[in-house]
Amino acid sequence: MTVKSFDENKVVFVVEHSMKRHGCTDGAYLASLEVIDGQVSFLIDDSEYCFTAQQCAEVSKSLAKMLLTYSNLGICEGSAESISRLATYATWYQLIQSRTLSTKRDSLQICESRNKGFEFCASGSFRRPEFPPCEPDYYKLVIALDDDLDLPCLGIDDRTFRLNFEEAFWLVEQLWVAGYLAAQIEQPTVSTVNAPYIDEDGHLICY
Repeated sequence: MTVKSFDENKVVFVVEHSMKRHGCTDGAYLASLEVIDGQVSFLIDDSEYCFTAQQCAEVSKSLAKMLLTYSNLGICEGSAESISRLATYATWYQLIQSRTLSTKRDSLQICESRNKGFEFCASGSFRRPEFPPCEPDYYKLVIALDDDLDLPCLGIDDRTFRLNFEEAFWLVEQLWVAGYLAAQIEQPTVSTVNAPYIDEDGHLICY
């Protein structure tokens, strides 16, 4: 992971991770996130997507809640420490929401069911922060479980990325960090808004 501060208004964050190909093919691919000029570039298996700080918070929150759901059901189990951190990340998204200046909010709708594979599903559309002419100005996103492999899935447009617990956990953490840094760039130096903060015990305090 690399974090560099060049001046007050520009932060660069770069992190990458090798992901396994789960399912019918073997091998691995690279996933990376980079923050520059207040936006987040998300590269996964040679497909690149651009997220705002608020969008990063929404994906991180939904991924964390999905992992918590399926860990409690005995699927995609993680360590006690990982589960505790996921519960924290599921609420810390408010720190990003409070700092971003954008009035636009892209939300993922969460559906919960007792049917296997549908205990948790989040879906929605994200506006592209910047998009070339002749290309759609929205991403379609789905976060759900592959009930054949019992693996978390992140679907963006026409691609589906299957992740094991460790890979999905890594993505939750890095999306949160990237989103928070991008929001820091947006936030003016002086603010009269009382933002949520984390106390010395690691609890999120909201006004």
